[in-house]
Amino acid sequence: MKTLVLSSIGALLLAACTTPTTPAPSTACVDASLKNPAVLCTADYDPVCGCDGKTYSNACNATNGAGVKSFTKGACPDKK
Repeated sequence: MKTLVLSSIGALLLAACTTPTTPAPSTACVDASLKNPAVLCTADYDPVCGCDGKTYSNACNATNGAGVKSFTKGACPDKK
């Protein structure tokens, strides 16, 4: 009985370790090298929708604050 339990636990652990993980789609459009904390962005509210589906207060905050590679003008649509 102990062997069966230990074998089952081992199989579960092996399956958990070998299951391929897919990166979240939002990470593909974020480039950490674009983040620049030395840049001071204005507080102007001119929203942009980042390729990661998040609304940023302006383009400067999207790029320099979050490292978003691309965005469109305007807030992102509400998720339902």
